[in-house]
Amino acid sequence: MVCSPCLRRSAVLAAVAPAIAQLGLRQYSLLSLLGASEDELLAAAKVKNPRAFRRGLQMPALTGSVPTALCLHDADYPRAFRELPNAPSVLYATCAPKRLRELLSSPTNPRVAIVGTRGLTPYAAQVTFALARDLARAGVTVVSGVNEGPESVAHKGALKGGGRTVAVMACSPDLSHLTRYDSLHRRILARGASVSEFPPGFFEGQRWCFIASQRILAALADILVVVDAGGFSLAALTSQLATDLGRDIAVVPCRLTDPGGQRMLRLLRDGVPPVANAEDVLELIHGAGARRPAISGPEPREVAA
Repeated sequence: MVCSPCLRRSAVLAAVAPAIAQLGLRQYSLLSLLGASEDELLAAAKVKNPRAFRRGLQMPALTGSVPTALCLHDADYPRAFRELPNAPSVLYATCAPKRLRELLSSPTNPRVAIVGTRGLTPYAAQVTFALARDLARAGVTVVSGVNEGPESVAHKGALKGGGRTVAVMACSPDLSHLTRYDSLHRRILARGASVSEFPPGFFEGQRWCFIASQRILAALADILVVVDAGGFSLAALTSQLATDLGRDIAVVPCRLTDPGGQRMLRLLRDGVPPVANAEDVLELIHGAGARRPAISGPEPREVAA
């Protein structure tokens, strides 16, 4: 059950989304704003008459495709989010609360988030697909966004492995950001779930919404795997957020001449462990020599479309 103050805060965030986009805030300034009070948020959005604004707010309502909303005061609200200084006031999900607990809060079901850059090399795409597929086969829940780059590839791999996958969205959880990913998104909903801090019907597509979603992704991960993070990538932000939360981070090594080569090298020099396959990730999760579910199946010849 969502309490009124948390529901109103969610409605406020959705209503001032266009104004937040106009502020042009840098990543960490934006994340700080998300942790501000409701009055501070309205002031930053330059709302002239907050009282009238609140009176005119339309409260979010659950739908058949978004049946679950958990607020900060709900016992089922994911424990991982409580570590965030700017935790979402409400988390919306496309599955029932019981299923959401299994996906996000079960201590026996580890979660691996996979992030990277949109300009994914063919090598990185193949490694990502095999990694997610084999992790899913081993009982790991794969977490990522649904965008170009390793995120969509990771979901495809997890689905191919017949496992669980969770999509973190920068819009309403039942919507996909790009029409070409509609089919993939529907498959994710059928096998796992999609979650977001934005209410049903919200679809602004603002860049800041993608930045905001990275803190949710980082919080959900038991371990974050970075793939081919070259150029300007939100993966760098997600990695720092995961580090701040005490999450483990690993990288998939790439060639130095790849777009993300130098950045990945810096991560390795900083002590971030490299991983080449699911066995490496499972060892980081469970410890060397720990009993782990078996991984089987042939290597893919190509990434699924």
